[in-house]
Amino acid sequence: MADILIVDDIAENLQILQLILRNEGHKVYAAISGEVAMTIAQAHLPELIISDINMPNMDGLELCKLLKQSSSTTHIPVIFVSAERETDQIVEALEVGGVDYITKPFKPAEVLARVNTQLKLIEANKLAVRQQLSQVMNQMVVGIAHEINTPLGAAITASTHFDGVLTQLIESFDNQTLSAEQLKDGLDDSKQGVALCERNLQRVAKFVKVLKDIAQIERPTSSEPLNTISFLNDLKSAWSKQGVMLEISSVDMNFEADRDILLNVFDSLLDNSLAHAELIEGKALTIEVSIKDQNICFLYYDHGKGLQGITIDELLKPFITTKRGNSGHVGLSASVTANLIDSALNGTYHLSEQGRGLEWQIEIPINSG
Repeated sequence: MADILIVDDIAENLQILQLILRNEGHKVYAAISGEVAMTIAQAHLPELIISDINMPNMDGLELCKLLKQSSSTTHIPVIFVSAERETDQIVEALEVGGVDYITKPFKPAEVLARVNTQLKLIEANKLAVRQQLSQVMNQMVVGIAHEINTPLGAAITASTHFDGVLTQLIESFDNQTLSAEQLKDGLDDSKQGVALCERNLQRVAKFVKVLKDIAQIERPTSSEPLNTISFLNDLKSAWSKQGVMLEISSVDMNFEADRDILLNVFDSLLDNSLAHAELIEGKALTIEVSIKDQNICFLYYDHGKGLQGITIDELLKPFITTKRGNSGHVGLSASVTANLIDSALNGTYHLSEQGRGLEWQIEIPINSG
């Protein structure tokens, strides 16, 4: 069943729609004006909005325009209601972003048919997104297998060269022909070889970690009772040992989720901020937690410079990285994190930039098991 917001300045119309929808098991929010509806929509993010067109002050058309201008509500479909059958009004309603319309007086069968059509479209879109994410995961695995060959090959080459240098030094030592200059050159050569091996093996290790993260997406979740304060304090303590300042603002709430996967999500976000966000010295990374209906809402931002030279859509694509960080970044953390939230935690995510760096708004069910 869905969360639906209905908007009408006439109480009787609200009551009729509430009765029709609640009898089908839907959770219904009601607003007597466009202004109230906007507040409710931003706070609760309903799956569908049914709004009267003709209302005083802010009419349904203006409400729809505002909804479509907000990044948090732009995805919510709007069905319009009007007593008028004038073609120009219906056309205008569809032009501002409406997906369908219902005429007064209400016919329960028509209302439910149009609502069900939109809900089926929403589910179909979610399914398409999941299938697309699954395809992306497969592409990632194939891509990683290809990408890992380069640093691994470089490390093997460096170690082979290192072995050759040591062999020559040992032979010279055994033959008592080893000079101080030859020893110094050999040690310098060896030091460079070790450094090259280390850099490339660290890159291989990053790819291996990503493979483990991808495996978490597909594995069965193992939910356990958690507390927001305790969970975040553990996260804060772990990262403080690495010298990272993490500021927490959270409601005290019990919930159920896969702890390892949730930790993985925040570890990835924090690690990515440290590597790429050009953080402000002395400014803490921030996690705010609130409750929205039956969801825990995590808001994460790092006060960094945000995305530069890349869009949010590009950030979520595999093997694409920002131009801010080091060249050793594998370009997979954002897409894997998004998949963990969507698939493993059965949640939703929204990325935006509000002047505090890249923001992740993550919602997971209070009971995500």
